[in-house]
Amino acid sequence: MPPASNLPSGPLPCAHPLRLASLTLALLCAGCQSFDYPEQARTERTPRLVAGLSRSIDTVAPRPVLKAYEGGDIWGRLGQGFSLADDCGVNARIVRQRDWLLANPAFIRNASQRASPYLHFIVENLDQRALPTELALLPIIESAYNPKASSIRDAAGLWQFMAATGRDFNLRQTAWYDGRRDVVASSKAAMDYLTRLHEQFNGDWLLAMAAYNAGEGTVARAVEANQRRGLPTDYWHLSLPRETQDYVPRLLALSLLVREPEAYGVTLSPVANAPYFTVLELTRPIDLSQLAATAGIDEAVLVGLNPAFLRKKTVDGPSHLLVPRDQLRRLSASLARLGGDTPGVQVESLAVTASVPSVGLTP
Repeated sequence: MPPASNLPSGPLPCAHPLRLASLTLALLCAGCQSFDYPEQARTERTPRLVAGLSRSIDTVAPRPVLKAYEGGDIWGRLGQGFSLADDCGVNARIVRQRDWLLANPAFIRNASQRASPYLHFIVENLDQRALPTELALLPIIESAYNPKASSIRDAAGLWQFMAATGRDFNLRQTAWYDGRRDVVASSKAAMDYLTRLHEQFNGDWLLAMAAYNAGEGTVARAVEANQRRGLPTDYWHLSLPRETQDYVPRLLALSLLVREPEAYGVTLSPVANAPYFTVLELTRPIDLSQLAATAGIDEAVLVGLNPAFLRKKTVDGPSHLLVPRDQLRRLSASLARLGGDTPGVQVESLAVTASVPSVGLTP
């Protein structure tokens, strides 16, 4: 995701009504889910978008009548809310990306497994801000839901913020802490950025997502070029970089597969429709490796929830850790044994305001 830039003045086409975004992100720390963290995450970038596949273009499977979601798997909850592909219709570019995804089942399977600790938090906050639930799939396209992912252009984290854009949204970056890898802070920043892009492009989510990938200036110039030529200015008619031409269709194709995985023979790693992590308050810096060893829990789990602490020490950044809620008491007791800290307090929500300050904690 490139650095943010200012849009030129002038009207832009309106494709969908503006959805109101709430001013609060909240994490409800109740319920639990099991999660086996995959093998130690590597610094990686999701495979580049591809196009020009030789598979034949056909029609998508008919959409069945969906009942109200009552299950415990959050993928079902997600699928019930998808509508962007229906709004724009399925075209050859979407089908081509759908075929690529079907030809690479391990990509979806592995990304859905990595999403397990983070997905409920992201979905809850998208719902609270009245943002499209399809945006919960953006980290699959951006990073395969790997919070340690880095690109060759130095984008980082689940949402692949570039350094400059991260600073624009108050994602602190030092030798000890990188807010772009902070699951809570970067998710809030990504939703703020997408909300701003949605407003700038007059309520068109496809243009907003294209701008998230290519930069708002790139998309705005493409819109203006079509306006001068008297051409349509919707996403599908713009001259955009090849990656951006494939970026939005891939997300829309992925939404089709997540909504109807059985129809397409897609395997999604089950994710409970309940919070996985909560907050453990800290009164002094802590070594994550030492804390995990003292508590007798897998270090990869603790590091996977707190990848923003680059050296596994909380020297910089927020004075709290994200921890599996079923391990809260054990980790709190271990903190006390390590240095006399008082036991951690379970936090009921992570409240933040729309002015993009550092993440605040509400007990």
